[in-house]
Parts: sequence; structure tokens; C-alpha cells
Amino acid sequence: MKKSFTRIALAVAALMLTAGAAEVSAETGEKTLGIAAGFSSYNNGGYADIYFHYTLAPHVRIAPEIGYGFRNEGKSLFEFSVDAQFPFRVARGFNLYPLAGITYNNWSYHEHGHASRAGLDLGGGAEAYLTSNLKLNLQIKYSMMNDTSGAFINLGIGYVF
Repeated sequence: MKKSFTRIALAVAALMLTAGAAEVSAETGEKTLGIAAGFSSYNNGGYADIYFHYTLAPHVRIAPEIGYGFRNEGKSLFEFSVDAQFPFRVARGFNLYPLAGITYNNWSYHEHGHASRAGLDLGGGAEAYLTSNLKLNLQIKYSMMNDTSGAFINLGIGYVF
């Protein structure tokens, strides 16, 4: 599973580098609504989320998301995060961004109840505008919490409006 996801992520990263033909970059007031899917390291399972980005200033945006980690190894997840992202243009239609934020995770254990934790997110990502209204992103972040820390790697597509 990890090798397949790594191959897919590398292929998407290559696509993002070549697909940056759109003449756009995040502008103040830009909004994006999207979906993403990927991998959660805490349970070594699949993960999906819905995200919203709002650009407050040319290099600052707020990025709330709500996600679900699919049951694997007897653990599943409900997650809510609010991150600050700091995108900067690398090439035409291609941005990189570091991120930091707060998160709330509720891990459900198949036979042992659940664990609810608040913590911090640190990570980064890359995004490519495929058109002026569509962008692809790859994001990696680490959620630091007592007993349930883990990485989230996801690939998403968003509608820009």
C-alpha cells in the first residue's frame, strides 16, 4: 500500500510540475473547496477529507478541513483541523506552502472505546493550477498529540472560486 501510494504521489508531483501552465496564483479573497484522499500513519490506513481554503493575504490563507480515517488495525478516525498555510509561487501556476495549525482527532478503537485529543499540525504541500478554476494539491502534515500522533499524506483536487 505504501509503495503504491508513493508511486502515485510521485506521478502526481511530476504532473503538477508540467501542468502549471495556468497563469494563476492565489489572490486575496480566493476561495477553494475540495476533496482529498490519502494515507494515515497512525492506523496505516486510508484517509479522506473535505477542505476549504480562504486566502486572507497574498501569502496567508486559512484552511479548515474535516476528515475520516477508514478503519484499519482496529482504529478509525474523525478529524477536524484549522491550519494556516503560507503559499508562495515557485513557477507559473505552481505554489509550495508550509503549514501550521491546530487539530482535534477522535480515534475509535474497535473493542476498546475511543481517544479524543487536541494537538498541533505541522507540514507542507504543493499545488498546481490546472485551470483558473481547478487545482491539484499534494499535502503532508504531522499531527502532534499525546498518544495518537501521526502523519497524513493526501492528494486532492479543488474548485477555485
